[in-house]
Amino acid sequence: MKIVKAVTPYIHAGHLNFKISPYNAWKKNSGQIAKGYYPWRAFHWAAFRYELPSFMKSDKEARLRFLEPVSLTFDTFPDYLRYEIIPMVWDCWPCYLEKMCAWLKRHEVKTAIFTSSQTAERIRNRFPKMNVLFCPEAVDTSLYSKGENLNDRNIDVLEFGRGSNLFINFNDNTDFNYVRTKVNGKFLFTNEQLYKAMGDAKVTITLPRSCTEPQLAGDIETLTQRYWECMLSRMVMLGHAPKELVDLIGYNPVIEIDNNKVKEQILDILLHIEDYQALADKNRDTALRIGSWNNRMKQVMDWLKKIGYEV
Repeated sequence: MKIVKAVTPYIHAGHLNFKISPYNAWKKNSGQIAKGYYPWRAFHWAAFRYELPSFMKSDKEARLRFLEPVSLTFDTFPDYLRYEIIPMVWDCWPCYLEKMCAWLKRHEVKTAIFTSSQTAERIRNRFPKMNVLFCPEAVDTSLYSKGENLNDRNIDVLEFGRGSNLFINFNDNTDFNYVRTKVNGKFLFTNEQLYKAMGDAKVTITLPRSCTEPQLAGDIETLTQRYWECMLSRMVMLGHAPKELVDLIGYNPVIEIDNNKVKEQILDILLHIEDYQALADKNRDTALRIGSWNNRMKQVMDWLKKIGYEV
């Protein structure tokens, strides 16, 4: 029986790393851990582009690595050389599927975890003998405040993440108080300022990447942590809920967007904002109960034990 140790994700100075939260949740649940040994910064380019040949691997330990296909070799360095890797994979879009499959085959991966149910199913079809788990994305729920009730908030619309300005030019709008968190790809808020703004905003637009960047996501519609963040902050979400989210919680927490009447929808929601308080409260309660990485990693650990690992 192999012991599974989770490896510390790489910390990019000044950047928020979403892989840290599941690692911390693993550690909080008394899962065993191992230090990450990443190359010196001057050699990052090589670790991203090239892979060293593996040699004799441990028959006592496996390493849980948190990764994206775009940085496969870097995210698993150097453990792919000496240990069985159990990859936990985010953002495995169709354009990365063949690269991912080649890597899984090359390293004889026996067990893998994907945050997209559609990707997990495609991997099962390609590798029928592999243990494959779909693990929906989650979030560190402690970071997000419930804020004031909707009627007492100061920001009408918060541009938060992808898709907020797809259907309406907010810059030319004077009908409601609109706050941007990013301009030309540059964040204007620190993490703490963002959390505060989310707790002070009434409405935000939430769309999966399959809607905002179909050229990348293709037909992969998946739940991301952004939905949990909005639910925890009790913002009214206008957009589209991924099927994964609806199936997981048993209802649709998002007001479906009409691409041709977005401004009218926003104005109507703001006019009747008190009518959405019950939904906002329900969404927060649901996210606290279901959207925590702490709960999700307990499920991962139970699954690994059932298939023969020690954690």
